[in-house]
Amino acid sequence: MNPLDRLRHCPDVATLKPALHRLCEKFGQVTRLDVLTSIHEGTRQAICFLRLDSPDKEQTLMQALGVGRFGGEIVFVVELGAAGSDAAGAPSSQWSALDDGAARPAWRSGC
Repeated sequence: MNPLDRLRHCPDVATLKPALHRLCEKFGQVTRLDVLTSIHEGTRQAICFLRLDSPDKEQTLMQALGVGRFGGEIVFVVELGAAGSDAAGAPSSQWSALDDGAARPAWRSGC
């Protein structure tokens, strides 16, 4: 089983972030963690963008988890489960910040 599969029990980003830190701490210090939540075909997803304190540690983490990079950051998707009925009026994607809890503007498609 992939270690990321264990994160599926996380019901939301507030629960997911500490679980990600625990998972990654054996590889190195997390220096950046951004999470974009998305609802796709009724499934809530967390798209995680991650940086560690050294490139060598990042490479080890990527190999262990079977994940890759996008724009210089380690990226992977965690499925959080089915979207509830409260998601109907919510944006389909939303940023969650690392420390301060401040939300970034909703993800917008197109140019």
